[in-house]
Amino acid sequence: MPSPKIVEDSSSLEKIFARYHVGWVTRDPDLIASLHSEDTVFCVHDGSEPIVGREALRRYSVELFAKYKFGMEERRFFSGVDHWVIEWFMVMDLVDTEKKPFTAKIEMLDVVTVNGAGEVTRKDVYVNGGQMRAAYGRAGLLAGEGIRH
Repeated sequence: MPSPKIVEDSSSLEKIFARYHVGWVTRDPDLIASLHSEDTVFCVHDGSEPIVGREALRRYSVELFAKYKFGMEERRFFSGVDHWVIEWFMVMDLVDTEKKPFTAKIEMLDVVTVNGAGEVTRKDVYVNGGQMRAAYGRAGLLAGEGIRH
């Protein structure tokens, strides 16, 4: 098996990350999808099936942004020659079952691999399930209506 091509230098990877991050912060499905490979895999580790392919990811992002409003609070960022890992909080304004507003913060971890062409080939999103269940329970959301990022 041939070895994978890697991004040529860390400044290139940081530029790719910066554009990718802008896509998520500005909720731009077209920008996000454009930075993924045609055969990309996007997997939220919440029991759901992986999303495979650039166009499927674009459609997923359109639906996600239409259905949920959330912000991002960054914690730590690590990178290597062909990947990055970012710890962050998904921040959501919700209303509890007594109609009182509250802000939920759910820990998230993204592991992203990038090919030599600078395309995201895989993104794995790990969710703090306990924090998610607590926030959704407090808001009275059904178990099947979780948020995937």
